[in-house]
Amino acid sequence: EQSILWHSIRKSLISGLFGIAVAERRIDATQTLRSLEIDDLQGLSEIERSARIVDLLTARSGIYHPSAAEPASMRANRPARGSHRPGTYWFYNNWDFNALGTIYRRLTGDDIFQAFKAKIADPIGMEHFRVDRCFYQTEPVSQHPAYHFRMSGRDLARFGLLYLNRGRDDGRQIIPSQWIADSTRSYSNAQPGVGYGYMWWVALDGWHFG
Repeated sequence: EQSILWHSIRKSLISGLFGIAVAERRIDATQTLRSLEIDDLQGLSEIERSARIVDLLTARSGIYHPSAAEPASMRANRPARGSHRPGTYWFYNNWDFNALGTIYRRLTGDDIFQAFKAKIADPIGMEHFRVDRCFYQTEPVSQHPAYHFRMSGRDLARFGLLYLNRGRDDGRQIIPSQWIADSTRSYSNAQPGVGYGYMWWVALDGWHFG
């Protein structure tokens, strides 16, 4: 089975890990970057450091710092630093998503890929997922690396089915059902007919999980 490098899907994969960690009380999504001592190379302002984990999950941090694995279109459309307060404006950006990777590793003490294997891939019977096929991407513009997943289409379909089943697989609750509902609810209008949840794109036609 071919192992494929997935791009934006990585955000939804780690969102599931956050849901598990929140339920285990290893992560409190109301914590601020200030309390977590999260910064970056250009330095974050006091206002930027007031952003909460949930603001990053919803791409509403108001932090417009350069990031690893940032495509040219994202870089070109990135708002000016300080132009929006945390929690007030949606902008799909890799800084939020990459910083969440740093936060996850710092608060849980776990490697992202090892945790995904132990907490999601193995429990739901992914056949081809291997940690050594995944990797971190560091760049000199930021101290927060991107995290890249490789997996087969069949295994990715198993992850999608897990969400369709509200986090349950074979009678076991792998990801909390409330997290599934919360993360696949829209908090921002991204474009006509499309919203954004906790690192999930959401259809705005009245259909939703929950």
